[in-house]
Amino acid sequence: MSKQQLLNMEVRSKILEYSLVMENSINDLLLFNLGLFGDKEKTKLFSNRGKITFQNKVDLLMDLGILSKEETLEFELLMVIRNKFMHDINCDSFKTLFNQLDNGLVNRFKKFIEEGKSISDEGSCLNACTDLALKNIKTIKIKLEKWRSLDIQKIEFVQAQNEQIGYYIDCIYDLFKDVLKTVEKSELENPKVYALGNDVLQVMRQAEAKITAQSEVFAKNNKIFFSPEANIKSIFGIKGDLKDFSKRNIFSNVEEKNDILKD
Repeated sequence: MSKQQLLNMEVRSKILEYSLVMENSINDLLLFNLGLFGDKEKTKLFSNRGKITFQNKVDLLMDLGILSKEETLEFELLMVIRNKFMHDINCDSFKTLFNQLDNGLVNRFKKFIEEGKSISDEGSCLNACTDLALKNIKTIKIKLEKWRSLDIQKIEFVQAQNEQIGYYIDCIYDLFKDVLKTVEKSELENPKVYALGNDVLQVMRQAEAKITAQSEVFAKNNKIFFSPEANIKSIFGIKGDLKDFSKRNIFSNVEEKNDILKD
């Protein structure tokens, strides 16, 4: 038996490929949910030289409520398989792998074996491993779609608040102007009516000045409404620039990774 056959490099390389795709996808999912959708190479923990492990990332996603316990176990299952094939020279087949794993992990893996196929068949196990990786990719895609949908709703909410506040302010000013013009153009021959008109003008002007002053204070202290970008970044915890949001087409990246696994 050749060294190549002994090490079973074909299986090992496939497992490595799956794990690399998973690690990169998990990294992207975590970055986006932390609001770090700029250049990941600028981060200390999530760049290629970052020290946070795959397990740490999965655990953090679970703690944040992004991954369920079941989804977390599926990611961990692939990583357990990966670690065995990558770090144990004696783990040269799925049969050897299963002898080293506890029954819980083996039973979890069996769920991905095609119906009618046997877990004793190496080819069926490799196909099952591919299906596991594809399911994990699908999970990531669903999470990203949900994340983007929620953030778009947040942005639209802030924009709607801005438009509504601006509309009400414009309406109030238009009302003041119309009343003032109406009073100023009126022929107030009756002294009592004239005095009333002046009183109305004074009240309106005082109200206008008060609203103007308060609006300035409100705008200064409550940028949540008058500055959508500042609002989104501060209130929703986005660390990167909003302009980077549209530049990074993560959905395209996920589709590419999905295609890689299917090939």
